[in-house]
Amino acid sequence: MKNVFLLISFLILSVSSVAQAAGGPAIELEKANNNLRDQDSLQRGAVLFSNYCMACHSVKYMRYNRIARDVGWSDDEVVAKMAYNQAKVVDDVQTRMLPGVAMDILGTEPPDLSLMARLKGPDYIYTFLRAYHLDENGNWDNSALKGTSMPNVLEGMQRHYAPEDYEQAARDITNFLEYAGEPGKLERFDLGWKVIAFLLVLLLLTYLLKREYWRDIKH
Repeated sequence: MKNVFLLISFLILSVSSVAQAAGGPAIELEKANNNLRDQDSLQRGAVLFSNYCMACHSVKYMRYNRIARDVGWSDDEVVAKMAYNQAKVVDDVQTRMLPGVAMDILGTEPPDLSLMARLKGPDYIYTFLRAYHLDENGNWDNSALKGTSMPNVLEGMQRHYAPEDYEQAARDITNFLEYAGEPGKLERFDLGWKVIAFLLVLLLLTYLLKREYWRDIKH
């Protein structure tokens, strides 16, 4: 039995070591502290995403009219602010980059970011956006993803904005991407409390009914 326990422990440690070697050193993620109920932040994040991210990235599982409905814009406003009147309100939110250009310039196809917040988490996105730094050769690198081919799109903000404004911009983009990853998240949360309340009431009624049925039965 002792040998079996030692073998299992060895296998767990081996798998853990391989996973660490494959994934590289872990980094400490900064807290994004998003608020999906903050429509002003979502609106700013949508505009920032359009201005700084859509040159390469899409959120193809979102339509402009859905974004407008959720963040408090009209159909005309969302098309003007995010698509510069170059798309229809029923269109998916697609990158402005022409097919094939990314491979020639970046050497890779930029991923669609529709589900990035669900895959990596909002804290990772926020940390990644703020993790750009100049290396010893004066080139931009990212401590969250070494050697990334993604340029520092927020370089102008990082250089010239006040630190709190730069942090807020990164947080707004992160907030928008968390919303895009699950547009119905707030509805799910709100419905969850209602379901829990209903189950608690049902539990009370069931208990009272049980007492009524068994009241005259002697144990």
